[in-house]
Amino acid sequence: MPEKLSTKIFDDYEFSDAEKVLVDESNTAVTAKMNQSRVTSELILSKTIQKQAEALIKSNTDLAASNEKYSARLVWLTGALVFVGLVQIVVQIVQITSQKT
Repeated sequence: MPEKLSTKIFDDYEFSDAEKVLVDESNTAVTAKMNQSRVTSELILSKTIQKQAEALIKSNTDLAASNEKYSARLVWLTGALVFVGLVQIVVQIVQITSQKT
């Protein structure tokens, strides 16, 4: 009877029950450990890629939210600069008209 793979690997990579059964059944008397190792490696690789993709998606989502906050602040600051510029123009016009009178 072929021996079962360590449950530590199953726990470390959060294998589902179906994946555990697949790994256990891949170790037959005919194919031995080689096939079980290949199946296990492919499952670990796919889970690692999935976790990294999820981490990248989360990172991009956080970055997008940060960029939205930054953009909103820049809009307000630009508006404030335009307002200050308009105030300076009004002050200059008032000074010019007060000098003429």
